[in-house]
This record gives sequence, structure tokens and C-alpha cells, in this order.
Amino acid sequence: MRRQGALLLLLAGWATGSIAHPVTPSEELRPPVGGAPAETRQIRVEPLGALDLEREFSALQGRELRTRRITILPGGSVAWHEHEQRPGVAYILSGTLVEYRQDGAGVRAIERQAGDAVFESSGVLHGWRNTSGTTATAVVIDLVPQGN
Repeated sequence: MRRQGALLLLLAGWATGSIAHPVTPSEELRPPVGGAPAETRQIRVEPLGALDLEREFSALQGRELRTRRITILPGGSVAWHEHEQRPGVAYILSGTLVEYRQDGAGVRAIERQAGDAVFESSGVLHGWRNTSGTTATAVVIDLVPQGN
């Protein structure tokens, strides 16, 4: 019975656009600018694994290398947010996304497509929107505090 309830909650979350695992930490969300999305919706986050970096490099105590698959349905978005002490890279596996990005050159809307690698470093503000008619998928690898 408990397993069925969890499955129903998972399916309800997918249908409503809710996510059980946040894409970005709430403390990194910022008021959107330049047409960037204000909310995260119609996405799915699938954790693929993490590596405890403290075991690899003692200087990286309390950090892990996290890998996730992010699926964004047509019309879906990832809210405008700032990367701070959470560097990473998003590799677009399929589909097309518009990244709204501010990295010192003003806010730009950049079309990203399958095969693109997008680097996210401290100080970068950005958000994503799927304006296409097809689902887009990316693998995101980032350095985060353990358990994030």
C-alpha cells in the first residue's frame, strides 16, 4: 500500500509539473529579468548518482560531484537563479532550450541544442525555457554540498 501511494504521488507530481527533487536550491532563486522564467515547471529531475569528493580530495571536505538527468517538457522552465559556490556543466542530450543568461555581458537569450555543453560558474545568473514542441533532456553535473 505504501509503495502504491508513493507511485501515485510521483505520477501526480509529473502531471502537475511539481518536482520532488529541486533543480536549484531555493536560496539561489532571484527575481527574473529580461524575459527569464519566474518559476520552475513541467520538469522531471532524475538523480543519477554522486561521488563523495572528500574521499578523493581532502580539500573538498563536505562536497560531492552530483549527476542528474533533467527533462523539460514543452512549455516547461527552470526559474531564474544564481550559481554561487555550485559550479557545473549542463550537457544537452536532446531537444532545444532557450537559456536566459547573465554572466557579465548583460542578459542574453541563447538557443541551446543537443550536443551543447553549458558551463555554470559562481556569479552566473540564468534560467531555462523549453519553447519548442518537443521534450528536451540534459545531464547536469555539479559540485554541491553533500546531501543536496
